Amino acid sequence: MTKNVERLENRMIELTKSLEEHRKNPGSGFDEVKSVEMLIKFEIYLNDAEIGITDGIYLYMNEDGAIVNAEYFVKEDGEVTIISFSDEQLEIIIELFADVFTVNVE
Repeated sequence: MTKNVERLENRMIELTKSLEEHRKNPGSGFDEVKSVEMLIKFEIYLNDAEIGITDGIYLYMNEDGAIVNAEYFVKEDGEVTIISFSDEQLEIIIELFADVFTVNVE
């Protein structure tokens, strides 16, 4: 854990330097950032009458608004279980939710 905290601190230093450079020279890119790939995560909660248990679907969309992955989750007593959908299940999820969200990226 300590190693990850240090890694976060180092990343924040890099990102702060990039932001400062971008403020000085708005035409500059963010050279310290290796790549910028957008992935949007949505949490869809499913209706359930069971007290203390919450379940739903994590949807992951790319910058074009296409669903690229999804996972089923169950939260119970502070514990979270995540299960990946099979390819066939993912196709159903995409069919159900593909037109629900719109992504506009500038």
